[in-house]
Amino acid sequence: MTGPQFGTRQAQPLEHMLAQAGGDGFAGLDQMLMPESRRDPLKPSDEVCRNLALLAGHAEGRQVIEWLMDITLRQSMGTGGSGIEEMALIAKQKQTLDGVAHALLGAIAHGETLINNRGKTK
Repeated sequence: MTGPQFGTRQAQPLEHMLAQAGGDGFAGLDQMLMPESRRDPLKPSDEVCRNLALLAGHAEGRQVIEWLMDITLRQSMGTGGSGIEEMALIAKQKQTLDGVAHALLGAIAHGETLINNRGKTK
């Protein structure tokens, strides 16, 4: 029995990931990211967020973001572990990669908010 075949990009489109990261930007990701004591030092500046949003808005930049999602969130965890310790290590590595992707998506969402609000305040 086989089901429909589609690639990981169709199953997890970038727009869907950005929507999950939230229109709230980093405020919506606080629970998903680092412990409270480490959140603020790791938060990128507004300028970095705006630049990432601009990068994601262009075809060439979007290819870079899509590739980063391919090697982080869209990557399967795999089942190569021979024991519980090895599987725990694999799971932790995947969690780390996903954390980077969530931070990137949060920065893009925050940057889009900043860009959209800039036009409204002038």
